[in-house]
Amino acid sequence: MQIKRRTVLSGLVGLSLPFIAATCATSSSESASNTTTSPETAATSGASNAIAKLARLGYQKATDLDLLRTRGELDKRLQQQGVTGEWSLFPSGPPMLEAMNAGSLDFGGVGDAPPIFAQAAGGQFYYVSLITLGAETQDIVVLKNSSIQSTADLRGKKVALQRGSSAHFLLLKALEEQNIPASEVEVVSLSPADARGAFEQGNVDAWSIWDPFLAVAQATGNTRDLKVGRDRRTFFLASQQFAQSHSNVLKVILEEAKKTGEWASQNISTVAEQFAKDVNLPAEILEVVYQRRNWKIEPVNQQIQTAQQQVADTFYSAQIIPKAIQVKDAFLPAEEYAKIFPS
Repeated sequence: MQIKRRTVLSGLVGLSLPFIAATCATSSSESASNTTTSPETAATSGASNAIAKLARLGYQKATDLDLLRTRGELDKRLQQQGVTGEWSLFPSGPPMLEAMNAGSLDFGGVGDAPPIFAQAAGGQFYYVSLITLGAETQDIVVLKNSSIQSTADLRGKKVALQRGSSAHFLLLKALEEQNIPASEVEVVSLSPADARGAFEQGNVDAWSIWDPFLAVAQATGNTRDLKVGRDRRTFFLASQQFAQSHSNVLKVILEEAKKTGEWASQNISTVAEQFAKDVNLPAEILEVVYQRRNWKIEPVNQQIQTAQQQVADTFYSAQIIPKAIQVKDAFLPAEEYAKIFPS
């Protein structure tokens, strides 16, 4: 598949880093109560809002929650309970969690890494559900003519990645499995768009990256995958206050998110066409991305706790977070969790 480089790069620059997936309807289908504000506006609303009457929801462009927002079904359900959904757009996960910790956001969706950093900084949130994205949605790639054939060949090489991301965790675990000290690989911390340029120009030897950036690189026909991808996750988080005080509203949010995921899994082409316009990437690239990812919303459990603890421990050992954390402290007790996750 040949993609014009200018189109690809302009699209990548516009993407939020933890780009996850999907939409189905145009913005004209949003309900009247579906209000979108900026992070700055959300931050000024403060914790004084009556949360029982207002659900403050954070989303990133072209993600599962953006899909939930544009469909408008959640806003209708909330209205039936006398609750208004207020939507705020964020460029990435970290500022979303900063707003949540400041008491100006009730619910949002991020990748694996941002909750680890937020908890290490004292963030007050709970993991409330997740979507497990398959191993095919991230990998370490090299140029087709590279001498690097496996992770073992990365010793002494330069690898571009976003520091503190799932791609960073992927590299650390891949090196660990080959008994290669992380210090023997030079990490070049770059945003995905900048990393692509450095990679294409040969300024780095490999690139650890996730979809849709991975799919774009693969579509050029000039790369090889090292096939070391691992499952990564999209987590839905709620502020502690919201989860503890308004479990009935949180349950409605998760019920509608679950329905939206089920719809998206059956309408991949529609999703790809819609978001192709939003992020300025070819629809065929997005269709590849959406076909190989999972859309099912799952409950958080002991297995997920263990997986997130591994991410936290790996980042602490690599001195990427300042202190050790226990991720179980950010999980609701089982009896409380049973009240919110849809059966």
